[in-house]
Amino acid sequence: MKNDKKEKIWDLFDQKENANDIQTMILEYENEFSDDMDIFLMKMCLFIYENKIQAAIEIGKQALRKNPYLLEIHLKLAEAYKDQSKYIEAYKHYCISKLLASFAGEEKICRDCELLAKGSLEQLEELITYLPDEQKIYLSQKMIPAFLGYEKNQFGYNERRFRTFEHIGGDYYYESEEVKKYVGMYHRPRHVINELDAVHWKIEFQEVVEANYLKLPDTEKKWIVPVAVEKNTTHWFETDNGKMPVIQRDIKSFYYYRVGGGREIISSDICYWGNPIPIKSDKNKKRLVLSIFVDGLAQVLLTADKFAYLMPNTAKFFKNGMVCKQAYSSGEWTYPSIAGVMSGLATTQHMMFHNEIDWKLPNSVKTLMEYFHESGYYTSAFSGDWRIIPSYGYARGCDRFIYQLQHTGFSVEKMIGGVINEIDALKEINQFVWVSLGDLHDVADEMELPTSVQTHLKIEDRVCEKGSETSVKQKYDMAKKIQYEQMLQYMDRYLGMLFSYLENTYEENELIVALFSDHGQGFLIPEDGQFLGPERTNIAFMFRNGQLKGETEEVMSSLDYTAILCKMAGIAYCEQGVEGRTPRIFGGSGRRWALTESLHPKDYYRAALVSENYRFYFCNPIPVGYDGRFEIGDYSICLTDKEGRNVYAEDVEKECLDIIMRQIANLCIY
Repeated sequence: MKNDKKEKIWDLFDQKENANDIQTMILEYENEFSDDMDIFLMKMCLFIYENKIQAAIEIGKQALRKNPYLLEIHLKLAEAYKDQSKYIEAYKHYCISKLLASFAGEEKICRDCELLAKGSLEQLEELITYLPDEQKIYLSQKMIPAFLGYEKNQFGYNERRFRTFEHIGGDYYYESEEVKKYVGMYHRPRHVINELDAVHWKIEFQEVVEANYLKLPDTEKKWIVPVAVEKNTTHWFETDNGKMPVIQRDIKSFYYYRVGGGREIISSDICYWGNPIPIKSDKNKKRLVLSIFVDGLAQVLLTADKFAYLMPNTAKFFKNGMVCKQAYSSGEWTYPSIAGVMSGLATTQHMMFHNEIDWKLPNSVKTLMEYFHESGYYTSAFSGDWRIIPSYGYARGCDRFIYQLQHTGFSVEKMIGGVINEIDALKEINQFVWVSLGDLHDVADEMELPTSVQTHLKIEDRVCEKGSETSVKQKYDMAKKIQYEQMLQYMDRYLGMLFSYLENTYEENELIVALFSDHGQGFLIPEDGQFLGPERTNIAFMFRNGQLKGETEEVMSSLDYTAILCKMAGIAYCEQGVEGRTPRIFGGSGRRWALTESLHPKDYYRAALVSENYRFYFCNPIPVGYDGRFEIGDYSICLTDKEGRNVYAEDVEKECLDIIMRQIANLCIY
């Protein structure tokens, strides 16, 4: 779609016209097309044209907050930083530009960026020779190592270490340019010493300090001290009976020691000391807040007559809680949906949607983990899902993040045991624990299912329709539906062990337990069903806190998850700048519509809105670009009642269209 006004502005730049004339044209264009992302680029070019370099950089940062995949913005930022002799930043944006250009099919830009990035490093080396010694030391010992550490995942745009054999254990992991954590091997068998990746073994992330001496504060009587070592190390612990030597033999793994307050620990070598954990419990807080994420658990199968049959232990446990039957995911697959759960932002707001380019939650938004960490809970996460990893912002506020690729070590039977061990280890303190269970995905991914599932399937139930490249696009398949129901029963048996432990360990008012999902299943959608129909978007959403009990038909969004947990825990939740809301049943104002978006490169943008009475579906027929942007074409809409019957209500259609058009305004190409 050609925009003549935009073309005239670029012509003025080419003709090197007066800056005031260009500014006037940009303001006129902005008044008419206020949501066009190219306005940021125009303003950057104008500031660079006027030699207002810092102003151009600030505009570029604003643009990337709205859309981090804008190639032209990264190129201009690299140019601006280079003008300021900030060669590290210039190198970073040239590298990102090269990556994005490869997805845009811009081979020449790829080649140019490679040369420009190399040139930036050469200019940095030359600059360093002229710096004072103090600045040289800062660059060589802090800034450059942090920069190189963050470069390993292409500055957050390309993280592969959580599903490949690249070594990550025993090293520092940079969640950002400012935050690094030591990666310890979690309970690795001692006789295996070579493999330090996240496929063979579990890894755990913690902030540490390097030292051979630690003195604990005397503010608490007892502490738990995590420590990792690089070789056989002897620790001398100060006790009532004198100094006691303890040898730590397993390298690159965190050991946990119970130590008295005010005591000293002296080690024979430099160690990695994790943050000491005070053994205390605030009686005004819950002893345990447990968040159970079950990937792909569709609410449409958990009907009144099937819930107790398919998941008897789960149904029994949450019979003393609140089951929310009309909760809808914000996205159609795990990556965008969990980003929404963690942040309260919709897909078009957090922009974590790409299947091949990674990104992270904005620092300006507080995450689920940060809410509980800042409220005094010890926070830990157990994940086997390579779409739930530290670089996405999920380790912000997380004291301890434990990960292993699900299919090699964190399937449900191993995950549940690990989580019970974690809860029991720290049950004297206030805990928040996140656990991810991804086994249901094995059905859609056509992977080998557990033996106890296989033996209960008829041959007819194992003849599946050929799957598509991605589980999201699969068509209705009765055989997969039956396998899926068997997997629900399989997972429920292990969840029953966890629920039994909880009920035997805690009083009803001491804990909050939530179980939820991120999306349903495409193979449950009938042939004539909507792509974003309830089979895919209506998700499991249930909570137990010793107070609310029953079922509710109130419409909710997965974006409300953090708000609900905060409300239950008595933590103030900020709704400003996010879409998360506290439902009425939990004491909030609730919402009129729940929005699900499907934003995916090379696919059509789709959206669904659900209210208590209506379902509205939107589909734009022009494919989404690599950067999430698209032109608006001859879109189709469909309005139904809650039973799926087509209805006509002009005012409702207009209301829904207005919501969606506001939602995608920043992505539209004008």
